[in-house]
Amino acid sequence: MTHPNETEVTLATIARMAGVGRAAAANWLRRHGGLEATGGTSESPLFPRAAAEQWLRDLDKFPAPGPAGTRPTATVTFTGGPTLTVYGPELRRPALPAGGGVGYEEFGGFIRPDRPGIPWPRASALIEQPGSVPYEVTDAHVDISSHGGPMEWLMLTWPAARGKAVTEAAVII
Repeated sequence: MTHPNETEVTLATIARMAGVGRAAAANWLRRHGGLEATGGTSESPLFPRAAAEQWLRDLDKFPAPGPAGTRPTATVTFTGGPTLTVYGPELRRPALPAGGGVGYEEFGGFIRPDRPGIPWPRASALIEQPGSVPYEVTDAHVDISSHGGPMEWLMLTWPAARGKAVTEAAVII
């Protein structure tokens, strides 16, 4: 796990910066090159944070706020709390574990660090993305990570049974 003042990041952290899984970031690195490790091991290399952020920008994979319409955005309205704009959002519903069990869902994206207070460690929220039906989650785990750059990463995770698509008429926050 990285901390705001660290100057080196792992491939997993680079993937979170781009809002993708580690495998996607590893594929980009293998396909495009252009980012050299400065430490770590062959299984877990470390990269300079500034170089990793620039590499993602060069590949157009680093979400950042810009003029309307240049990046996908979503709106997250926390019950009893603030409404945030989320850049490079992704709502995921991973498959159930191979052995069965409870599935989970997650929503992640970049937020501005000067945002108002977000309920923590758990919150309920309404997630709205253009072109998608609004999605309501109850009692989600809230995680905010700082990457030392201009944005922070917001991740909400909840058991699948606590999320549902809602119609506009049913939205109550």
